[in-house]
Amino acid sequence: MTIGDRFTAVTTRHELQATRATISPRATFTLAPASNILIKEMLTDTLRKVDDMVAIFRSLFLAEPTSAHRAPKALYDAGHMTGPVATHNFDRLVARVGLPEAFMRRYDQRIPHMPFPDGAKLVLVIGLHVDRRGGQARARELGLKVFYLDTEGVTENGVDKPYLIEGAREGDVVVRSEATPALLRLAELLGVNV
Repeated sequence: MTIGDRFTAVTTRHELQATRATISPRATFTLAPASNILIKEMLTDTLRKVDDMVAIFRSLFLAEPTSAHRAPKALYDAGHMTGPVATHNFDRLVARVGLPEAFMRRYDQRIPHMPFPDGAKLVLVIGLHVDRRGGQARARELGLKVFYLDTEGVTENGVDKPYLIEGAREGDVVVRSEATPALLRLAELLGVNV
């Protein structure tokens, strides 16, 4: 059996035999169950491996919106927010609370165009900051103020590590806080019930 124009799958007496194929100038694919842990696990412990592989999708389906999702919805409903929420999260929790969502993560790493509605005054950038600099630059070109809500750090295995904002410019506002308490406090200051 030939897959594509570069790879030939080889089977002999119902056993997979080692075969190599060059996928691109930089990558080689090896089909050898003894040396390929994924194939080995799929063939020898299928149920556990499939369970591992779907765990993230299961958690996405079971996840529920939090106060960090409900606060922006309340602010939106009260007229303090406008337009879609740009997100790179694929859990759809923003949409599940009823906010318009602009999904920004792409596997080709090209950030799609972010619409900024008429009447917008600022952009609020929440959380760990993947590269949102293109969207922020466009917001600045339109005269919008950029606010960051970011702890500027992460905790991995109990160790705090700095993770500084890369795209901040003179005149931007940085609020160093976790999202939930800061968004709830903002709603409180604006007299919005969450």
